[in-house]
Amino acid sequence: MIFRRLRAIFGGEARPAEPTESLYGLDAEERGRIGTDRDPLKDFEAAMQRNEAAERAEQGGDPERAIDLYEKSVAEGFVGAHPYEKLAALHERRRDPASALRVCEAYLRLAASGTMPRGAQRR
Repeated sequence: MIFRRLRAIFGGEARPAEPTESLYGLDAEERGRIGTDRDPLKDFEAAMQRNEAAERAEQGGDPERAIDLYEKSVAEGFVGAHPYEKLAALHERRRDPASALRVCEAYLRLAASGTMPRGAQRR
């Protein structure tokens, strides 16, 4: 509605509506995973709350708790880069390059697996 009004004021052609079968640009296989055990966003809300708690723990001076929480997200294959980056940085600060490398490799495996939703990977 707003865009139509702006087009009426400033001109420009209206874009054709996208077909309803295109759910946010997902293909049929991606749409089929929604709500199943193969859905990469299953339990996403709980994982985000855990990552936020880890962030608060780190800011509050409790890196051990932050590491524990981030490790759980990594073990569950969280579909965003944040816990992997933060956990690797925590390990680097503790001069534990082997653990930092393990976390980075876990993210690379996840990114290469094709299970991450489009847009979850940084370019």
